[in-house]
Amino acid sequence: MSAAAVRRPDAVVQPAGGGRQQGAALDHFLRSGATYWGAMLVVGVCNLGFSLVAARGLGPSAYGALAAVVALVNIFLIAASALTRTVTAVVAASDDRATGAWILRRATAVTAGAGIAAMLLVGAAAGPISAALHLGHPVWIWIAAASLVPALTGGVTTGILQGLRLFLESGVVNLTASVVKLGLLLLLLYAGLGITGASLATIAEVSIIWVVAFPWLHRLFRGVPAAPAPAGIAHRGLLTLPASLTVARLVFFNLDILVARHYLGPQGAGLFAALAVTGRIIAYGTGALPPVVYPYLVRHRGDARLSGKYLALSLAATAVAGGGAIAVLIAAPGPVVRILFGSAFDGIAPYVGWYGLAFLLYSLTYVLLHYLLAVESWWVWVYAVGGGLLEMGALVLFHGGLGRLTGVETGFFALMFVLTGVQTATGLLRRRRETVLTVTRATA
Repeated sequence: MSAAAVRRPDAVVQPAGGGRQQGAALDHFLRSGATYWGAMLVVGVCNLGFSLVAARGLGPSAYGALAAVVALVNIFLIAASALTRTVTAVVAASDDRATGAWILRRATAVTAGAGIAAMLLVGAAAGPISAALHLGHPVWIWIAAASLVPALTGGVTTGILQGLRLFLESGVVNLTASVVKLGLLLLLLYAGLGITGASLATIAEVSIIWVVAFPWLHRLFRGVPAAPAPAGIAHRGLLTLPASLTVARLVFFNLDILVARHYLGPQGAGLFAALAVTGRIIAYGTGALPPVVYPYLVRHRGDARLSGKYLALSLAATAVAGGGAIAVLIAAPGPVVRILFGSAFDGIAPYVGWYGLAFLLYSLTYVLLHYLLAVESWWVWVYAVGGGLLEMGALVLFHGGLGRLTGVETGFFALMFVLTGVQTATGLLRRRRETVLTVTRATA
């Protein structure tokens, strides 16, 4: 890809080498995707195991409180996830280890300091947050706040790994962290620490990601001269837009849990948290695809045909994997719920199929949002902020039980999928027409 295409994301370029180069790029994408997806499927199984062990060990009421704490941790990590996407984009665009070395050395101290400041700020507000979620004691909020320091530093290391397309190493890092989290949960629940132990296990996962990745990258970059990213890269978009995508993901993924905790009471919130896990099974199974496709979309964003192929493969894999899970949820909802959570959660059985559909639509939308992010479309902010407000308003208006909340989530994600799908398709068609016109003028 030419330097102009790297520096101007809207540049229209016909890649040299034509079909052969596209075939090599797609082959690399498929191999990377298969490797990372395999690792992250195991991570998803560990995450599912964490949820099931916690639900069975704590019961509906206490599990609802834990789910609210975990949702808060995820929302606190908005900055970390945005940082990961930013670093991924800068490293992928420059395609240079020297840029990764420069970011690792410069950003670690800065992000650690920012994490400490954010931790102190959230800790100071622990009392009001705990009261709003009916948690009873702010200690769990303090534990959640402690995740901010390792999360921000870990966001840098994860972004470098994915920007260099080192997906095997990235998968191993995430797998190690989730195995440690699950093992620590079992140990702390056995020790009788309850919600506090489960919260500590959640924070351990975030910390392990940095503990494993940083030394490995330090060895990788040994002897590599650090160099900043090329001056022509549009840093404003790279630094600002990932925040919008992250806001979208974390709001869409966690808002319903917090609303249920506020309105439904301990028992109802616990049942809804278990229902949410059934939908997140689909997210666990397909969530590895967007991080894989994103650096490829950044590198080849000037080629609408190749970008379309990346998206088509990612959407097809998401639909197949998610559709299989939904088929099981629809065919045998009662047995699935009893096997996963036990008979105390039988009340969620009528809704698991619909909630699974909601999160299949979410997963498809999340893939499309990564394309809009890669081409630096500021519409991502519209979907993040406007969509978040719409979802919040609908959940607050229709919070009268599991069925209503499930209906809101399904309808909302269907709308988001249609809107992002239409915009992505029209954008790809427009870029292809521009490519044809550019090539025609160049050969005239």
